[in-house]
Amino acid sequence: MAQSAAPATPLEKPAAKPVRSIPYVSITGEDGKQRHYETNAIPLLFHRACFGWRMYLGGPNRVVSLKEVLTTSQPAEQVIAGPETEVSADKTKATTRMLETVQDGVLQRSWCIIPGDPAGTYTYDVSIDGEPRGEFVFCAIEVPDQNPNTDPRELSCPNKFNAVERAQPQIRKAS
Repeated sequence: MAQSAAPATPLEKPAAKPVRSIPYVSITGEDGKQRHYETNAIPLLFHRACFGWRMYLGGPNRVVSLKEVLTTSQPAEQVIAGPETEVSADKTKATTRMLETVQDGVLQRSWCIIPGDPAGTYTYDVSIDGEPRGEFVFCAIEVPDQNPNTDPRELSCPNKFNAVERAQPQIRKAS
């Protein structure tokens, strides 16, 4: 996503852009198209559903120190993680520490659902440069028939907020 604003004249102040933190889900449907939703309801569609968070931090492109702590209400059968992630013995908590790039004022991360991911609550506590910056609470919901056209807006979840379908975000790569 690129920000573009008309230059302000000396007498005008540019409008402030709202800062938002958004959980999202993307699902690859039977037609092969990816659909994106601003929601915290994750259908457990193996190798089709991905979920993540996006923070609008503003400011210049820069590298920040990210700490992300995932806590699940049930253990995962398997955890696929890199060397920057420490997983608890009971597989209910994963702590990732890494450097990430804020691009066009945006920081985001995502993960995809694999077999053995548990249903229940997933909570991400996010700290940036040592400061707590956000909490994202997701609800992972079993989809017994693995229907690739499942719409997360139709799923029942105790902590779900109203979901909307969105066009895919356009995040530019650093050059």
